[in-house]
Amino acid sequence: MLFEPPIPVLLPHGLFDEDGRCHRQGELRPLTGREEWALAQAGEQLGPRTVSALLASCLGRLGAYPNVDASLAAALTRGDRHHLALHLRARMYGDRLMLVARCPAPGCGAMADVDVCLSALAPERPDAAPEVLRVVLPEGHAEVREPTGEDDAVLWDVEGSREERSALLWSRLVEVEGRPLSPGDWRALPAKSRHAVALALAEGTTAPDLGLLARCPRCSAWLELELDPFALLARELRGGAERLETEVHVLAFHYHWSETDILALPRSRRWRYLELLRRELDGRPLVDGWS
Repeated sequence: MLFEPPIPVLLPHGLFDEDGRCHRQGELRPLTGREEWALAQAGEQLGPRTVSALLASCLGRLGAYPNVDASLAAALTRGDRHHLALHLRARMYGDRLMLVARCPAPGCGAMADVDVCLSALAPERPDAAPEVLRVVLPEGHAEVREPTGEDDAVLWDVEGSREERSALLWSRLVEVEGRPLSPGDWRALPAKSRHAVALALAEGTTAPDLGLLARCPRCSAWLELELDPFALLARELRGGAERLETEVHVLAFHYHWSETDILALPRSRRWRYLELLRRELDGRPLVDGWS
């Protein structure tokens, strides 16, 4: 069976290897029916390890790495992972995204349409990003890196207050004078130093800006939305799960393929075979121009 070629994608940050080389150029292939179904059944919130497994199955290559496994996908920054999710969503549903938000203003509650172009959220960054950002603090020279999928996986497994989880994350991201910090060390830093580190990361991050603003059509209040690309993709696939089941049924009935073979196809190939079946059942030529 024929498959779509992968599309090239340039990561905003990239994966740094042990020699300091940055690997940014990847190949992203479309989701198969099996991956669509898995995401549709994954629930409202995807765990970081589920995301890593998904990206490992979709990334055919990354720089000098011919194969990307779940551990490499987990080593990608959170921003790179969101960047890939936006590309996957755009490939499946198009670049335009229509969202509906309810106005939070007391006594209003009007619904507002939010029109988003995904390409504007994930533009290509031609310049390579530094592996770490450097900040001069009263306590010494600090280095801070962007959070990765592995950092998110560690937090996913940890219970505790928001403050405790935040301190754990920052302790994983920051070193001062080459010394790793514990969560207690991070909390012990003066507020001014912690603010300087957070500001450096906010200004130097390569992650897509997923915060959206819109005006309420009734009261003109500002509406703030935070887009989760993986949750969005899973929600849209969940809405199409019944169609996917129907596609499997029709193709299995007419072609006598197994469910495994059908779910190995990307959406565009499944839909092309369904279009050919529709033409044949309608008595139309299978190829335009044929008599």
